[in-house]
Amino acid sequence: MNTTKRRLLHPIVLMMLGLTVLAGIGWAEQEDEAAQKARLKKLDAGPAKIDVSKYPADMQAGYALFQKKCVKCHTVARPINSQFVLPAEWERYIKRMVYKPDSKMSEDDGKAIYRFLAYDSSVRKADSLRVHLGNLADADREAQLAKVKTLNPSFVNAQP
Repeated sequence: MNTTKRRLLHPIVLMMLGLTVLAGIGWAEQEDEAAQKARLKKLDAGPAKIDVSKYPADMQAGYALFQKKCVKCHTVARPINSQFVLPAEWERYIKRMVYKPDSKMSEDDGKAIYRFLAYDSSVRKADSLRVHLGNLADADREAQLAKVKTLNPSFVNAQP
């Protein structure tokens, strides 16, 4: 093959390779988006209520606020059925929600909802919380456990 044809062919091959890679990335993003939609649909289809009658009064108030504020953007079932259990997970999640333009949630609302969700995880999802705590490095485990104990002093971090 002569040099002129090689020079012309080289950019075409690179362009086609680039398009193939971009198409692959687009397909992967669509697949991730489809998987995320399926995951959220499953969460949304789960139970949409929690029996908080035995929770402390401030947690019952937090639940009422949670029900009022969170339905503006998604179902109440979504966070109820999520796999989040660590205080740090709830903290990140709630901060994202507070800063969404349409949430109309104050920072105080966000703090009250965070306290409720972290407390609820230490009660309803206690076994899962213990597993997640056990997977953390020592310093992180101690920090997360301290936050849990602040909200729920009766939480015991030992397998039943």
